[in-house]
Amino acid sequence: MNLPPNFNVLVEQIDREIDNLDTELSEAIQLVRARITLFPNNVSSIQLFALLNNYALFSDNTRRRIQETIRYLTTNETLSSQDIEEAGERPVRTIRSNLRS
Repeated sequence: MNLPPNFNVLVEQIDREIDNLDTELSEAIQLVRARITLFPNNVSSIQLFALLNNYALFSDNTRRRIQETIRYLTTNETLSSQDIEEAGERPVRTIRSNLRS
């Protein structure tokens, strides 16, 4: 089965969203890092720094999973519509499970 015609548009949109998230995270991490330099014993800043870095790791892992799914979808010629749907739902389930924990 062929992929939907708007597949590339969706992939580009997801990529842009993750790029925007990465940019904002990077800026926030730099701001918090500067604050920690000024106030090294500030527990709240250290916790925020750790949280932002966890979000950055989550973003990176999500990007990798999406890239793996795209590679699977674009290289496999014998996909059924159910295979495509399951491949698209897999990253969503992973993201939801990570957000719950």
